[in-house]
Formats: sequence, structure tokens, C-alpha cells
Amino acid sequence: MALPPTGSTPQTAPKPVPPNPKGDLSSQDTFMKLLVAELKNQDPMDPMQSRDMVAQLATLSSVQKLNAIDEKLGGMQQDSVAGSSLQSANLIGKTVTAKTNRLTLNSFSSSIGGYRLQGDAKNVQVSVVDSSGQTVRALNLDNQSAGDKTFEWDGRDVTGRRMPNGKYLFQVTATDASGAPVLTSSEVSGPVTEVTYTNGAPEVVVGKVHVGLSDVTSIAQ
Repeated sequence: MALPPTGSTPQTAPKPVPPNPKGDLSSQDTFMKLLVAELKNQDPMDPMQSRDMVAQLATLSSVQKLNAIDEKLGGMQQDSVAGSSLQSANLIGKTVTAKTNRLTLNSFSSSIGGYRLQGDAKNVQVSVVDSSGQTVRALNLDNQSAGDKTFEWDGRDVTGRRMPNGKYLFQVTATDASGAPVLTSSEVSGPVTEVTYTNGAPEVVVGKVHVGLSDVTSIAQ
């Protein structure tokens, strides 16, 4: 059997690095285990240079700081949601005015929108639009008097197919008995009766219309 050359140091087979089934390299414990395993199994004739070790330790420090920042941001987001929830709860019983042309469709019910007519209208059309700007449904509402109005969309397109849950927009056009345009606005007014949560975001309910807090333009007792 051949002997190793005089003066050389026998090399042992590298030991396997401890398994990491989750593939998580962001924790300090996992990072240090990998570094220690690398030091134990390095080539004695070509050891790790100090600058390489410093670079790896600097990487560990950066990862720790990023994890700390991520945790703080997550906490701030939760605090923000909690603050919005308390703010919206205080609106119950108060009269609000909100400008909105948004509809929220979910699996449990149809979607209700609100608008205002500045005059009596013989023909009113509400067009529901998806996120790409395509009209998915046109609702014809005839003989509407001036004032605040609501409509209900069953969540289906013109073919009767149920549309995916999510956010939609609507547009309102109206004409009077002579065919002249009637001014419209996507606005609702009334007392807040309850607070609901859609995808974690609080919404106030005015009549049957769900309104996001950012859409509220005025609040009165």
C-alpha cells in the first residue's frame, strides 16, 4: 500500500453539514453551524483566510439586521390595522358622505354600490368594470328620481358566469325624458350602521353600501 509523501498531512473525509430540511439560511444558529462545519473540514494546507471569515460574519450581521427590520415592519402594519379598526368603530351612528365607485365582490353575497342623481332620469345605466378596464356587466335602471340611489350587482357577467372575487369599478350614466344627460356622481350619504372587514381592511356600511375609510369625505353627528 502506498504511503503518503514525507512531510504531508493526511486529509480526512469531510463530515457532512447538518441537514436543514426547511432550507432556512436566515437564522443565526443555522449560519453558525455552517461556518463551524466549514472551519472543521477545511484543507489544512489551504486554511480559510481571515478576510473570508470576516466577510461571512459581516453577511451574518446583515441578515440579522434585515430580519429585525422585517419584524418591526410587521408589527407596525398590525398596529396600523388595529388603529384603523378602532377609528372605523367610532363612526357607528354618525352620518358620513363618501365618494366611491368601487365594488367588492366576495363569495358570500352580491355587491351593492351607491350613486347620486342631480335630477330625475328616465334611463340610468351602471357599467361594472374589471381591473383591466373591460366592462363585464351593464345594468339598466329606468325611471329614477333625483337623489341618492343604490344598485345591486349579483357578481355575474353578461353571459351569467360568476366573476372572480375582488375589486371592481362602476360607472353611471343617465338621461332624462328628453334624452339630455343628467349629472351623476358616485357618492353615498347616510348613517353608519356597522363595520365589516374585507381582506383584513375595515369598511363602514352606509345603508347597504360598503365604504372604505379612505373614501369618506365628511363626517357629521
